[in-house]
Amino acid sequence: MIELLFFSSRTCSVCQVLKPKLLTSVTTQFPDIKFTIIDVEQQQELAAQHLVFTLPVVLIMVYKKEQYRFIKSFSVNEVIDKLERLQQLMR
Repeated sequence: MIELLFFSSRTCSVCQVLKPKLLTSVTTQFPDIKFTIIDVEQQQELAAQHLVFTLPVVLIMVYKKEQYRFIKSFSVNEVIDKLERLQQLMR
């Protein structure tokens, strides 16, 4: 099972721009992938468990284990490419 964790906050302007683009792309192209948005201001402990100290961060998890990590400067296409690759490998 593939899950995407998006760590953001209301005060992160990059997060606010990236979130709708990433959400739309992932849910449209990969309806079977769970997309979870984590507000680090509300869930500080979860952010710390995943070693998230800057924003935005996207983690791609496979069976609850981290496979890919995107930090600060990345594109939606980079994330989509990794998701496509993972789906191909899991078929």
